[in-house]
Amino acid sequence: MEVGHNVIKGLKVGAMLRLAAQIFTWLSTLILIRLLTPDDYGLFAMTMVFIGVFALMGDFGIGKAIIQVENLTPQMLRQSFTVNIISCVAFFLLFYCSAPLIADFFSEPRVAILVQAMAVQHLIMIFHTLPYSLASRNMLYKQREKVQFVTTLSTSVFTLILAASGAGVWSLVLGHLFMRTVAMIGFFRLQPCWILPAMSFRGFTKVAVFSGIATINDVLRYAYNVFTSISIGRLLSKTELGVFSVAHNLANLPGDKMGELLTHLGLSSFAKLQNEKEVAGQYLLKSVQLGSLILFPMYFGMCAVSPELVILVLSEKWLAAIIPFQLLCLASPFRLMSEILATAITAIGKPERNTYTLAGSILMLPMVFLGIQYGVEGVSIAWLGISVVSFALHAKIMLPLFSVSVRQLLGAMLPGFISSAIMLAGLQWFRSFFATELNSWLFFTLTVVMGALLFGSVMLTAFRQQALTVVRYLRH
Repeated sequence: MEVGHNVIKGLKVGAMLRLAAQIFTWLSTLILIRLLTPDDYGLFAMTMVFIGVFALMGDFGIGKAIIQVENLTPQMLRQSFTVNIISCVAFFLLFYCSAPLIADFFSEPRVAILVQAMAVQHLIMIFHTLPYSLASRNMLYKQREKVQFVTTLSTSVFTLILAASGAGVWSLVLGHLFMRTVAMIGFFRLQPCWILPAMSFRGFTKVAVFSGIATINDVLRYAYNVFTSISIGRLLSKTELGVFSVAHNLANLPGDKMGELLTHLGLSSFAKLQNEKEVAGQYLLKSVQLGSLILFPMYFGMCAVSPELVILVLSEKWLAAIIPFQLLCLASPFRLMSEILATAITAIGKPERNTYTLAGSILMLPMVFLGIQYGVEGVSIAWLGISVVSFALHAKIMLPLFSVSVRQLLGAMLPGFISSAIMLAGLQWFRSFFATELNSWLFFTLTVVMGALLFGSVMLTAFRQQALTVVRYLRH
């Protein structure tokens, strides 16, 4: 099927470009963490806690609506552009004026000027939303990933130069604005969108309803993801928030890059199948199977090598991040699997199902208050439990619309999960005997090699058929 061929082709091309950018991003991020301090990351996390949710709301879901709507007319584009202008300007003014209140909330005066600077991103988004969404709608995967690749590399270099020159937290703030600007220019060149605002909104109801629900979902998902940072920043200290922020960023960095690819690839691809739910269900199972064979071994492997990764690469000033990082690595695959399900359900025109799951997930967040009594490690344990339960809730509510059973979903997931769990157990056994006997770099290298061999051996021995199926997907 043509859509399926485009999905797999887009995934392969995008994945190769993402991998190249990911290697550079990892290196630059690790260097950046060495150059900055927990206080710098704590201040940046405080800056982004509230403004981040409105960055998602900046287009009021217009971007997703443009991708999802079946018949997009020039008038709809003009109406969407008008809504985008109004919302972006409104949010810029809101945060520029409310920055002192946010600083007072955290009892940190330096946050005010940082929030005001970050508010500029809303003005940049005026010219980013439509070109980006049209590139996704038109399935320009290869070209889109080239823009992302250039954006990632240039932003990393720019941020590192600022950090090395002693800019501190400002290197993170200005780096973020630089990233937004480069991406906006790149997507506008890829998909030029020279249109005028609309004076009439007749016929815009369907787009408005979808975008409204999508916006609510974005806000709920952001609140769900950022609740822990708000709690730590308010109840603990900016240093502890900085430790959690670095652990969280490191744990999410590889998955978020791949998750972003899967989300936007999936949104445009599943939208083409919104009237063929059973076919969409088969592609959903393929996405889950591919995702599980990437996410579980990657994250469980990161968990296994985290002590060496933190000490050798980040330095001993980040020792407190080791255990939170391990726990967040275990949680990340389930969070990203939930994202795959949420993307698919939104693309087929049922975003309200996503709203139900997010509301249920948010009801579990008070568990964070129990964990916070034991510091950052306690919060990370709570987040692991919440992520697993949230995934189960996503599966229960969303799978029926794709004619997919829980048994089929588990059949797609378990080979990757079981093989990764066995790999992790084997590496922990290896650690108990040899960690103190070998040089740290040698132990780290041997652990990585053994992990890959162990995972591959279990897959080929116990799940050979599933492994061959995935290879056929990628050769499609």
